[in-house]
Amino acid sequence: MQRLLGARACDGLRETTRRSVVQGGGPERFQYVTRVNQGQLSKYWTFDPDRRSQLFMPIDIAIEADMEAGAPIIVGEMARQLGYRLVRDEDVAGPSGELGHEDLLAFEEAAHRVIQTVLRSVADGHVDRGEGADILEKVALLLRYAGILQQKAESARRGAGTGEE
Repeated sequence: MQRLLGARACDGLRETTRRSVVQGGGPERFQYVTRVNQGQLSKYWTFDPDRRSQLFMPIDIAIEADMEAGAPIIVGEMARQLGYRLVRDEDVAGPSGELGHEDLLAFEEAAHRVIQTVLRSVADGHVDRGEGADILEKVALLLRYAGILQQKAESARRGAGTGEE
C-alpha cells in the first residue's frame, strides 16, 4: 500500500518541524516544556534516506512547538498540504501586555543578529550548510519577535483592553 504523503511532503513536514522548534528557542529549551527530550526532538527532522525509521512529531508535541514558536508553523504546513490555510481566531488572546519599547528592542536585536550572521556568512563568497542553518535559526527568532509585534499591534488596533472597542 502506497502512502498518501509523498517524499516531498514528508520532507516539508520535517523541515517545518525543525523551524518551529528553533523559532521556539531550540531543542535545548523546548525539551523542558514538553514530554520528549532533546535527542528525541532532533529525530523528528533527521533525514533518513531509506525512510525505514522516519519519525514524525506527535500532534500534541507539534502544537506545543507551535505555541513556543508563537506561530502555527507546523499546523499551518499541515493545513497547506491539505489545501487549506489557517485564519487567526480573533477571540483568542495573543501575547499579554501592550506594545512597548522592550518589544521593539527585542525585535531590533534579533534583526541585528540576522544581519551580522549573514554578513559573516557571505564574507568568503559562499554560504555553507552550517552557516545556512545558523542564518535560519536567527531568522526564526526574528520572525518570533515580528509575530509578537504584529499581535500586539493588532490588539491595539482593535482597542483591546482600552475600552475603545
